[in-house]
Amino acid sequence: MDKSIKLYDKPREAFEFYRQKRLPEGETQLPVEKYFDASEKMSRMPHFSSALDRSLDSREWKEMSRSSVKDSGIWSQLGPGNIGGRTRSILINPLNPEIMYAAGVSGGVWKTNDAGASWNPITDFIGNLTVGSMAMDPSSPDTILVGTGEGVVVSEKDTVGDLRGAGIFKTTDGGMNWTRLENTKTADFYYVNDIVFSPLNRNRIYAATRTGVWRSLDAGLTWENVHNPLGQNGGTINGGCFDLAIRSDLPGDYLLAACGSFEQSTVYRNIKAAETLNWISVLTERGMGRTALAIAPSDQNVVYAIASSIENNNYRSALYAVFRSGDGGSPGSWTSQTRNSSSSKFNSAILSTPPLAFFSDCGYGSSDDFSGQAWYDLVIAVDPVDSNRVWVGGIDIFRSDDGGINWGLAGPVYKGTSFELGPIHPDQHVLVFHPRYNGTTNRQLFVGNDGGLYRTDNALGSVLTTIGSYCTAEKSGIDWISLNNNYGVTQFYFGLATPDGKSYIGGTQDNGTLMGTDERGVNGWREINGGDGGYVAIDPNIPSTIFASYTSISIRKSTDGGATFGSATSGIEDFGLFISPFVLDPSEPSRLWTGGNYIWRSVNGGARWELASSLTSGGSQVSAIAAAPGDAKRVIAGMGDGYILRTDDGLTANSETFWSPTLPRRGFVSSIYFDPVNSDIVYATYSTFGGTHVWRSLNGGVSWSALDGSGSGALPDIPVHAIVADPANTARLYIGTDAGVFVSSDAGASWAVENSGFANVITESLQMHIANGVSTLYAFTYGRGAWRVTVNNNSCNYSLPTATLKLNASASNGTIDVKAGPAGCNWTASSRTTWLKVAGGGSSDGKVAYSVEANKSLDSRIGTALIAGKTLTVIQPGLEDREVPLISIRNPAPRAPVNNITGLINLAGSVSDNSGVREVRWETSRGRVELLLSVLTVRNGV
Repeated sequence: MDKSIKLYDKPREAFEFYRQKRLPEGETQLPVEKYFDASEKMSRMPHFSSALDRSLDSREWKEMSRSSVKDSGIWSQLGPGNIGGRTRSILINPLNPEIMYAAGVSGGVWKTNDAGASWNPITDFIGNLTVGSMAMDPSSPDTILVGTGEGVVVSEKDTVGDLRGAGIFKTTDGGMNWTRLENTKTADFYYVNDIVFSPLNRNRIYAATRTGVWRSLDAGLTWENVHNPLGQNGGTINGGCFDLAIRSDLPGDYLLAACGSFEQSTVYRNIKAAETLNWISVLTERGMGRTALAIAPSDQNVVYAIASSIENNNYRSALYAVFRSGDGGSPGSWTSQTRNSSSSKFNSAILSTPPLAFFSDCGYGSSDDFSGQAWYDLVIAVDPVDSNRVWVGGIDIFRSDDGGINWGLAGPVYKGTSFELGPIHPDQHVLVFHPRYNGTTNRQLFVGNDGGLYRTDNALGSVLTTIGSYCTAEKSGIDWISLNNNYGVTQFYFGLATPDGKSYIGGTQDNGTLMGTDERGVNGWREINGGDGGYVAIDPNIPSTIFASYTSISIRKSTDGGATFGSATSGIEDFGLFISPFVLDPSEPSRLWTGGNYIWRSVNGGARWELASSLTSGGSQVSAIAAAPGDAKRVIAGMGDGYILRTDDGLTANSETFWSPTLPRRGFVSSIYFDPVNSDIVYATYSTFGGTHVWRSLNGGVSWSALDGSGSGALPDIPVHAIVADPANTARLYIGTDAGVFVSSDAGASWAVENSGFANVITESLQMHIANGVSTLYAFTYGRGAWRVTVNNNSCNYSLPTATLKLNASASNGTIDVKAGPAGCNWTASSRTTWLKVAGGGSSDGKVAYSVEANKSLDSRIGTALIAGKTLTVIQPGLEDREVPLISIRNPAPRAPVNNITGLINLAGSVSDNSGVREVRWETSRGRVELLLSVLTVRNGV
């Protein structure tokens, strides 16, 4: 028996995709200085509040920048607050444990005053929300240091991380005010992996970064590189230094550091770190990769190290060994407690993916895959009162009660080999005990992972210790409680609101496809499709029909509002980008478009796909795609290497169709967007550093011109991911960037910072939603969840005489009256359906002319148009069916005798695609019986 194997997330591919979108051709490092330049330029740019519909003076926007988005009262947080994102750091105030801090790697620092019952952001405007580490001054808990940048590396050739930081930030008042430590603005502090305070002197601070160990003796004012371990190539060891551990029981700063990732890792020690540069190697072996450290609080001579493997075997990036020292980590004092060569498969799998490692043992087929991803998720901690009780986090959470020799599963991510999620989210990054943990009355342990924050109140509960107990999905004695309560650090790739604006759906990194609603609120989101979520689409005519995706081309369809999904990729033989785009044709939602190396079209709601292009131009895959509203023949696709492809034969395109290419610039085309009224106007955005980021075509994509603005209204050189226009005023444009949202009120001639209190966060996806004449902008961010703001909440009122037109099958035309007031309230009209044309617009009362093509089919159809922000629905019946149906009886068989029948006789057969009445003759022993069968509605021979 075999089961399909689907890992929940793909962090390596996610990291590579993040860079692919941003890195210029031939470059290997993200130009982080561009972010600094952007921040400086943004401070000089105009600032505009779309909610207030006016520019802001310096006093106003600076005041907004001192508040959190939540407090600004203009942007509304939609959530999810109950489904967190990647969290690498947790702090607890030892004097008042109700006060805690947690940090999302792209969502900044959050604070709770009630032990996690609710959270609030406190760093929305510090300039960089990428937090990889935090440290609290043990003598003054309101003093906190925040290290930015996520410094994990994905291979032995890798010299850069995923999200680059901007140094170390400091608060001395519990997060109310922040300053950036001036001497950490350099490249040495792009990735701050760990920070520790000296327990003896609050002015002494140590930081582990991509370039080694750094020391400050003056509370962070100045820094000195005190240890820079070299790698095989003569430069800093791969990844730099990742983990620090400092003793608090000795008169000097006794410091341990673990350095290296995809080349031989080493643990170093300095017993007088405040005074000398005398670092010595105390633990290293050839197969050791990234290593994590922990000192036992109850006996600080006891030190543990867990090392991942860089060996090219079945344990690649999984366990190499667990080491223990009983002499403070001195050379020669380390013993290996568990290795990947252990005879116990359960013990050797503590950094693997258990469903894959135990697949054959559970009777589901053959598998010996013990590989892991400890380059990404690796943490170790020691029980505060028992030096032999050790905790390890990789993909799952394991506990040892005998000093690391034998292990039990304490936090299973999956329910056995079913790959259904268990009680805790995958990918563990931080383990923190309650400051008052005593093993009896207080057994609380806190965890940060890719799903946010969790806590157990019984860290000493029973654990699973056999493969059999895992296979049968037995429950451990440790319960995990989610602390994701208004903790909005989810990383969205894409999102949309439903037609009524009351629900919203988006694909996320490692949290699947999520759905939220106004009714359930910020903390009421739910997962509707698992894994790494991607693009989504919603049928505007049947909102219960939802499309979602995983990675590459993996579209799935739900017809019950997201309760269940089935595959919708039949016919596609292609592969796409890590996150591949797809789109519904706004004129005909049953027609879908997607692409990889080719462009594909479905005309039946994803039931079947067909090729709609020859091999695409360039050397990449489709990265963006859009169909023109009101003109189904026009489709434009963007490529990952900068090419933009177009066709005006979208309805008939096949495998021989060549899409005309243009190349405005090299780079990653992050979005294609048609003007909602005029399909000749098209916008494209590029997320690659260097060059123009916003482009416009006035001839349907034939040629393009730059649209980055000029002078003080010019955009900084930062990635742009999305663009939309306000249908009520198409000269008003919005873009989502790596530094938040920008707005143009003059069709892109100049730009302003959208400063309605929005955070400086990566904004991957925007949607402009209009209802009842009010435009609402939805923003889906990579680190701060989903948001919306009303952008033209003015006194304008719009109305139509009817919301529905019921016509006949023949062609027709007419007008619709539009009431708009007071004078000066602009409105437009646009069709969402190919067979329905509308024309009109103005700034006061007016008329919209409509024309409807004849319906030449037997089926009725529904079309919609957007007029002054109101949806007009047009219902057109099909032609009257005048053809007599053909009826074929197959049971009982024609002319075959049927004997001894009493009661009812069931007839089975088929009929043609017509409605009407047809005669059927039945011969009996007593003569002929004539039956008249009435066919009311028949389609496709059913």
